[in-house]
Amino acid sequence: MENAMIGSKTVGRAVFFGLGYLAGTRAGRERYAQIEAGAKAVIEKLRARYAESGTNTSSSPSRPDGYSDIKLGD
Repeated sequence: MENAMIGSKTVGRAVFFGLGYLAGTRAGRERYAQIEAGAKAVIEKLRARYAESGTNTSSSPSRPDGYSDIKLGD
């Protein structure tokens, strides 16, 4: 009788832990996607501002666009 109670508590805890783990990883992935989208938006705004200014502030002649080497995600 006592073994059955210990087994059911263990199973209950394992199920509870599993559900918490799944919820946490999903929330983490969603937050990462938000951060990544925000960073990409900032990079695009910087590129647009740089293109509008028409000036070349890069010290390297092989890279005329100072922001073209920035890559996020893929």
